Amino acid sequence: MGLWEIKGESSQAINDYHDGAVLAVEDINAAGGIMGRKVVLDRVAIDPLNPQKATSQFLEAVDKDPDMLIGFPSATALISAKGQIDRSGIPLIATASASTALRFGSAGASEWAWYVQPYDEFKNQAAVRYVLEDLKATKVGLMGTNEAYGTTNIKSQTALLQAKGLTPFASRTYDATATDLTQHVLAMKGADAVISFTFPNPLAIEMKQFLQNGIDVPVFSSSSATLAVNNKLLTGEPLKNLHAVVPCDPASSTDAKVKAFGEKYKTKFNEVATSLAAGSYDAVWIAKAAIEKAGGTDPAAIKKAMSEINVTGNVICSGSYKADAAHMMNRDMAIVQYAADGSSKEIKRYTFEELPAATS
Repeated sequence: MGLWEIKGESSQAINDYHDGAVLAVEDINAAGGIMGRKVVLDRVAIDPLNPQKATSQFLEAVDKDPDMLIGFPSATALISAKGQIDRSGIPLIATASASTALRFGSAGASEWAWYVQPYDEFKNQAAVRYVLEDLKATKVGLMGTNEAYGTTNIKSQTALLQAKGLTPFASRTYDATATDLTQHVLAMKGADAVISFTFPNPLAIEMKQFLQNGIDVPVFSSSSATLAVNNKLLTGEPLKNLHAVVPCDPASSTDAKVKAFGEKYKTKFNEVATSLAAGSYDAVWIAKAAIEKAGGTDPAAIKKAMSEINVTGNVICSGSYKADAAHMMNRDMAIVQYAADGSSKEIKRYTFEELPAATS
């Protein structure tokens, strides 16, 4: 069961999660399915910005009695449904990068959720390390949305800077639906670099307004950068300072398997594959491995299997998916740099250690 929107269902909706999963299901069924049975992909739209609605939508998915759940498009939606995830007793492979707040934060750990996107802190560490160590920046501005995704990451980035004896040059949050960020952008004037983990639409506004206001500094975002580029929200000169901090980038990878996935995805959907599409693709293969390890679809057996499997071979965004004690399955992060023509290149890669179990 996929838990995500597709284009047209909201202003934030994208096809990446669904298309990645569709491609995985087709590949698995072409190879004989799971334990000799064809895989059927159903889907329920989950609103990324409306917590109450997202929770009711999750319950709609549970009512369909799926064997496994894959998805959630945002930290806000995932955190809001945490209690229902626990009560459902259905294994969930989360595609949202909400692991900091859900696994280690006030929301508490869920023993029924695993994370195919790397731990939020890995993304923050990669961004801060690159800005400080490679760019030698000392004045780092922080921007983000004023909901869980933005505020949690800014809090983490602030702590990482403070650990190095620095404070943020400026820190600004805004509503995810904001259409004018002039004052927020102007607050970054004088910074050496800006880290902005936000959504694609406001990121596009930021980058354009940086250029309009003569602020010429590197800007680091997450997968929103790839989405903004691929969906033509950003083109030309505003791209010259843009960077993405992502687990993989099929568009610029030199790995033969990742490149082949990107080409196959482009042929089928006429779109550039992102790390979100690759992560969703991989999540379906992880679900297959867990069901086969469990010997069937009993939820408790799948839950046990999720902590035992090590998935390699067919997956794209990481060479291996193996849950650590904190249920994180991917520990790779890459820094990707964009050019004004929309091309990208991977300029740095980090691999992080396994995490311990969450404590109450």
